[in-house]
Amino acid sequence: MKAILFTLALLLLGTDNAPKPSLAPTPSFPKGMRQYFMGFLVRGEKNGDPIAKDEFSRLQQQHLAYIRAQADAGKYALAGPLLDNDRIRGILMINAASAEDAKNIASGDPMVKSGRLAVEIHPFMVADLSCVFAEYQKMNPTAAH
Repeated sequence: MKAILFTLALLLLGTDNAPKPSLAPTPSFPKGMRQYFMGFLVRGEKNGDPIAKDEFSRLQQQHLAYIRAQADAGKYALAGPLLDNDRIRGILMINAASAEDAKNIASGDPMVKSGRLAVEIHPFMVADLSCVFAEYQKMNPTAAH
């Protein structure tokens, strides 16, 4: 369980090549602000279904690889889990031109495709995060934590 929480706790940040949102700044938006789409990864319809430990581990590895790939591609400006084990399991700050594009990006996650997670998307205005970058440790799936 500690290994899963550790890997879920990875904070992934996008790079400077992140696509700019389609919403043009207006006088009502402070300088340096931009639109992202906040994605909430919530418990999916199959979240409570039984799953073999090795199958869950494989799915978790695919989920984390997908998050890393989206961050590396500049589509996720931020991603991470919520640790209270409630309905909302994680958050994503997505660089996309529209809510539909953001939903399509987040829906490609293997955990979402499996039905164990579902996605909610909301437009969000925040300071531009493209200058922030954090490295994450490569995960060793056989290491005991």
